[in-house]
Amino acid sequence: MPRPNPPPPLAKPTVLPFSLDDRQQCDLAKVLGLKRLSPLVSGAIADAIACHKATETGAPDTTVGNTLAELGELKKAGRAYDRAVTRLADDRSGVDYTTHSIVQPLARAVLAGEQGALEKLSQAADLRAAELRQHPRVQTAKEPLRLFCGYLREIFICAAAPELKPPLGDGWHHCRQFAMGVFTIAGIEHADFDAHPERLTEYLGTDVSGTSAAR
Repeated sequence: MPRPNPPPPLAKPTVLPFSLDDRQQCDLAKVLGLKRLSPLVSGAIADAIACHKATETGAPDTTVGNTLAELGELKKAGRAYDRAVTRLADDRSGVDYTTHSIVQPLARAVLAGEQGALEKLSQAADLRAAELRQHPRVQTAKEPLRLFCGYLREIFICAAAPELKPPLGDGWHHCRQFAMGVFTIAGIEHADFDAHPERLTEYLGTDVSGTSAAR
């Protein structure tokens, strides 16, 4: 097995425009308990699909081991430390998005010379490294779909009729129906989720609060 190394910067994806036709909008509106989709909701769904299509192959170097290797560079001195801080401050850092959301602001503060930033970055990196050492192995090819599902949950919660949202009634059932409808429009294979809906519920529960459009 190759030795973990700090991951290289992520390649900038090519995001191609995606739009929903009238029939697709009508179908999704029904799932959301709405008469029609607003341009804002329709645009959010189309943008989410476009971004997923641009990143659906995943980032094979964004592993737990490689992220730990990157955080480990912060324990070193001199150029190794400086390079690690610069990489973590970059929007295209190859570490996982949760780690990046934690350390990027602190890495940028270090580069800006803010007082106490060095200590705060070190503490945050140590805490995140401890979490990652307990983290199960990640299948990088599946992470884009997890992230996509997390965004779809946020869209569902914001857009669906109140009676369909969790925890009212069987909200997860309706959220899954919405996700499946989007999968069909996007051309995403979902037979496994048909057979095991609990897996889709898990994916829809992905925390996307620390992500940004820049990533």
